[in-house]
Amino acid sequence: MVPEKAKTKLNMLKTLLKTLESVAVAFSGGVDSTFLLKVASEVLGDNVIAVTARSSTYPEREFREACEYAAAFGVKHIVIESEELDIEGFAENPVNRCLQ
Repeated sequence: MVPEKAKTKLNMLKTLLKTLESVAVAFSGGVDSTFLLKVASEVLGDNVIAVTARSSTYPEREFREACEYAAAFGVKHIVIESEELDIEGFAENPVNRCLQ
């Protein structure tokens, strides 16, 4: 049984999505983005796209799962090739990385 508070929050999400009319979901295939994509596709149908960035920093297994979920939901899936390791300093990971 779903708690009443969870039902209320789900209904609020659905209402918000309806007001947007169309959405692009940044889709990693993880729990959060999969839930959002599923609900958005139920509410907005063809007015939803999933967008996934693909790079060597993103595990291939997770990428395949994201593709499978998007296909299972019948959502158009756009893949953007991205290579963060080509960005100067990205892979350095210095101790003060969060202070910069």
